[in-house]
Amino acid sequence: MLSRLLRTIVTAELLGAAAIAGWLAAGRDWDPASALLVGIATPFGVHAVIIALQFGIARFARSPPPAAHRIGLPRAVATYLREVFDSFRVYQWAQPWLAGRALPGEQDLDAKGSSAAVPVVLVHGYFCNRQVWRPFARWLAARGHAVQGVDLEPVFGSIDAYAAQVDDAVRRLRARTGAQRVAIVAHSMGGLVTRAYLRTHPDAPVGCVVTLGTPHRGTVHARFGQGENAMQMRPDSPWLRELAASESAALRGRFTIVLSHHDNIVAPQAVQTLPGARVVEFSGLGHLTLATHRSVWQAVAEALDDPRCAGNSAVR
Repeated sequence: MLSRLLRTIVTAELLGAAAIAGWLAAGRDWDPASALLVGIATPFGVHAVIIALQFGIARFARSPPPAAHRIGLPRAVATYLREVFDSFRVYQWAQPWLAGRALPGEQDLDAKGSSAAVPVVLVHGYFCNRQVWRPFARWLAARGHAVQGVDLEPVFGSIDAYAAQVDDAVRRLRARTGAQRVAIVAHSMGGLVTRAYLRTHPDAPVGCVVTLGTPHRGTVHARFGQGENAMQMRPDSPWLRELAASESAALRGRFTIVLSHHDNIVAPQAVQTLPGARVVEFSGLGHLTLATHRSVWQAVAEALDDPRCAGNSAVR
């Protein structure tokens, strides 16, 4: 289970930080306060270096963004720092230690007919769990949306195998709310999982899909990943080509694709679209920030508020 793995990693980081602090204090005669500060800062520094490498790889994997989406150095630094913060919060806190807790909107909006807002299934991405959605789920619940998250397991399994878990989430959310149809909001690999689900469930009661930072054409970073799902996400992989060939124009018309021209994980960025889908482009947002930034949330809200999202026609 991902949360156990992340707890092990975080615990190892804390033990390493304590060892560094002890070594500096005892072996290098540092004062304890300074030694402790450096020890605590070390895991954060390692995390920040990893994020910097991700941005660097993404930068060389893409062409310069369109003129309207180019940013200067101050905003680039702000983009990097926000992504470091979001990534640290997700991987060092929310996903390891909050796993198993219900998201806002998973329990408190469960009365049938309690809200006119379309219910939303939240599908996370690679090496994540449902807790990546916690701030966004709280925001959705405040707008009246009932929510159902998934935890895609096994972590390094096939994207196709995750479709059953999405189907279960759709069924549970409809049973809770009595809604005819639901919407799906998916981050990163979750968008591919949703497409795989709709391929095997063409009549699924899903009115619209919003993907955030999904590698619809694959990403160079998948070459560094583990598992069958990472192989499937390599640029223009046979799996991605087969998935694209199976989809109709009508189905893709239900999609809203949100991407950032400064995504540090999905690269190259500009090609991550689907013919016939609505595309919303951002600049100055990192990969995890796409799931936590209020301007993105507002773009998602516009898609969810479209009357077609909760319509009665089947997805085909």
